[in-house]
Amino acid sequence: MNRDADILAFAVKWRHWDGGSPSDIFVEFGIAPDEYFRRLARLLTSVNARKLAFDVREDLRRVCRARLPQRTSVPAL
Repeated sequence: MNRDADILAFAVKWRHWDGGSPSDIFVEFGIAPDEYFRRLARLLTSVNARKLAFDVREDLRRVCRARLPQRTSVPAL
């Protein structure tokens, strides 16, 4: 199982609904939403994320910015 690929797939699936509920994130990955969105933000700068369309990556970055605490930055693409 590739956890990075799983996180990206989940994020793409739930991007239109603000990234999924805290309970869905916990059930799927066993981590708190803040940790999930930090990992997702980091993944969006990875080689794996380049396979996603630019507009999808931008949607996901928007979701990360909205769901992460204000003190956390989301890396630019």
